[in-house]
Amino acid sequence: MTTLDDWIDRFLAFAAAERGFSPHTVAAYARDLAHLGAFAEAHTIRDAAALDVTLLREFLASERRRGLAARSQARAAAALRSFGRFLVLERVVAVSPAADLQVRSGVAVLPHAPGAEDMRILLEAPAADTPLGRRDRAMLELLYGAGLRVSEVVRLRPANVDLEANCVRLVGKGSRERVVPLGRMARARLEEYQNLARPLLVRGARARAELFVSRRGAPLSRQMVWKVLKRYLRAASLDPRLSPHSLRHAFATHLLDGGADLRAVQAMLGHADVATTQIYTHVAPRRLREVHRRYHPRDAAPARPAPRDGRRHPD
Repeated sequence: MTTLDDWIDRFLAFAAAERGFSPHTVAAYARDLAHLGAFAEAHTIRDAAALDVTLLREFLASERRRGLAARSQARAAAALRSFGRFLVLERVVAVSPAADLQVRSGVAVLPHAPGAEDMRILLEAPAADTPLGRRDRAMLELLYGAGLRVSEVVRLRPANVDLEANCVRLVGKGSRERVVPLGRMARARLEEYQNLARPLLVRGARARAELFVSRRGAPLSRQMVWKVLKRYLRAASLDPRLSPHSLRHAFATHLLDGGADLRAVQAMLGHADVATTQIYTHVAPRRLREVHRRYHPRDAAPARPAPRDGRRHPD
């Protein structure tokens, strides 16, 4: 008999190999579903076909009682819905017991985006005349100037960078391919790093496919990028709570503040759903107020009435 734990293992393998879920998502779902397995075992349920919506709701309630944060509760519900769809696909159940499962995600935590002046100070912090400084200048420019995720930066390869076309081609979450344009500064710093710094860092080391490498030529990890950023935040006396993802938030927020179209920002960020991108409209109120003032019929400046004698207003 195939047990619930067996089906969980099969689902995680399926999510990684066929659905293209990121390792981070697979690890998070594995934790959530391990808790589900233990909860079901405590209720003497060992068969995936015996799962029902009542048990799943009780499970989520128990996760809430043990102090799971609202966002983590929402993620656990998403894991259950994905697992339920997998059970239907494998014909373990006819209808997913988690199809309509929802949790209250609580008050949305708006992303913190550093201001344009803080970003200017941060991007100027690395040394401009050392291999590591040139590497870090290029890396920070990509996080902010192209809105890349830190996981995308560390996986980036020289072949992904097209300096002639001023763009970066990459594969993001869910194996979605996208092309992100490079600004003038990002292009210049990438070209400087590739021509002047990277050859020195990889000299004598085994050839590496990754674009960004350590002083010994080894690929950078996400944790190493975090450490690099923290060092420059301290050096520049900026908010130490900022993360690599904060630079991605700044990318989106500053584009919207400048008047960029929401759908264009969605494409550059690689969001599958525009609703994910819309959170940035909460942190770009200045632009939205201007759009509302200019275009909404209840807020726009009224047209002047024509003179009663039929003559046109003088310009």
